[in-house]
Amino acid sequence: MKKPFLLFFFILNLYCLNAQNPVSDCSGAIKICGDGAISSNADGAGIQELNGSNNCSSSENNSLWLEIEITKAGSLGFELIPTSSDINIDYDFFIFGPNATCGNLDFAIRCSTTNPAGAGAINNHTGMNDLETDISEGPGPDGNSFVKSLDVLPGETYFIVIDRPIGNSPFSLNWTGSATVGGYPFPEGPEINEAEDLQTCNANGLAEFDLSQNNSSITTQNNTTLTYHESLADASDNLMTLRNNYTSNEPKKTIYARVENDLTGCFKITEFDLIINDGPLIEPALSLEECDLDRTGEENYTLTDTNAEIISGLDASSYDIEYFASEADARQNLNTLANNYSSAGNETIYARVSEVSNPDCYNISEIELILNAPPEIDSYNIVQPSVNSNNNTVEISLPNASEYEYSIGNIDGPYQTSTTFQNVASGFKTLYIRDFKQCAIISTEIAILGYDNFFTPNQDGINDFWQLNGITPEFAADNQIHIYDRYGKLLKKLNASENGWDGTFDGNDMPADDYWFKVHLQNGQEFNGHFSLVR
Repeated sequence: MKKPFLLFFFILNLYCLNAQNPVSDCSGAIKICGDGAISSNADGAGIQELNGSNNCSSSENNSLWLEIEITKAGSLGFELIPTSSDINIDYDFFIFGPNATCGNLDFAIRCSTTNPAGAGAINNHTGMNDLETDISEGPGPDGNSFVKSLDVLPGETYFIVIDRPIGNSPFSLNWTGSATVGGYPFPEGPEINEAEDLQTCNANGLAEFDLSQNNSSITTQNNTTLTYHESLADASDNLMTLRNNYTSNEPKKTIYARVENDLTGCFKITEFDLIINDGPLIEPALSLEECDLDRTGEENYTLTDTNAEIISGLDASSYDIEYFASEADARQNLNTLANNYSSAGNETIYARVSEVSNPDCYNISEIELILNAPPEIDSYNIVQPSVNSNNNTVEISLPNASEYEYSIGNIDGPYQTSTTFQNVASGFKTLYIRDFKQCAIISTEIAILGYDNFFTPNQDGINDFWQLNGITPEFAADNQIHIYDRYGKLLKKLNASENGWDGTFDGNDMPADDYWFKVHLQNGQEFNGHFSLVR
């Protein structure tokens, strides 16, 4: 929120085509009110009105006319301070009055045209104060840039001409003297308040504002005139008054409100911004993924699946969402895409999110369409470095293994990126393979070789046979298993398609003991181990 200007800040524009008299002429003099603070940049001479009217041998070069009305008695001076400290910046001033008129200025009662560089001054300041005794000085090196203050009385009026013959710099004017003690000797300006910023939304960057919405918030004081202006200079000079319906094409445009007291001519200025917001606060970019399950290289995307994510918590009933193939179409609202949109992926479409009540208030979200390929495994094999009873290590070997993640025995996982599994029980297991995008899961049966540590051949139907586990049925007959006693005597030859060893030799039960086995697999692998017969 902007603070009101307690008095005035002037950046003069003398080239405005307006009937208002320029401030470089007496008839356009700025009336000083309130605390009298002023900051300006005298620019342009206007009508030449100083010739032969002062003891300081000068005329208008770049001038600014001020009018002061006195409300309190005392001494009155000022210090004019250029913004630039360059000693070559030379400001002069001239004072006419009391009660002079533009048609009858008479002779200047104060003036100073001292050149600070020529006079060897320590700075480029000028003005009036209570310590000086001379009432005029200059030109060139004559004087010290300061003259005696005025002795003023209530009801008197004066014209002050600020002129800049050399250099270019704005200035500020600070009032001094006994008349400023306890309050300034100028009429009070109108009562004004801070103005509210006006906001609307139009993604096309063009919007119309009703400036009068701020009238009552700025002032309710009677006998005042409120006008709006595009620049501070126009507001200061009361030029180029704006109509209430104002069209802006800037994201943030500052407007200046001038409130003038119709009785005293005093005015104050406050400012506010016209803000054009881009549109609803939506997710600027997201993605929509589909899985190419039929491997055709193309899938149908349901575009509305992204609606909730795009508006990110906004009230869905307040917005319309439509989809377009290009950003240009989205901004122009042309060629809307169907909700079921077929795509090969790797393309960007655009969602236009607009307010239901204000279609020009919209924003654009980019949506990347991604088509994921499901796992495709042509071949694989299982590497089992050793065979144990029930805690096996298994490594899966397949092409492009790093593109997938794996689980054994549970489709819900957990999945791992490593192709090595530890502590896997023997037997037939389901291997699940899925892509990182979780597009799809494929499965296959694998055999984990293993065996039981013991068996109990007592015909109770439980562990009555010992057999090697995990050999696939189609290859069972090609894998030979030999069983030996502790002395190396061959007791039984069988293959994996048989039930297993029943604990007998030549029809006789073998005693409870440890027995050894050796396996010859059809892939050429051999391994051996031992187990217990328990009775």
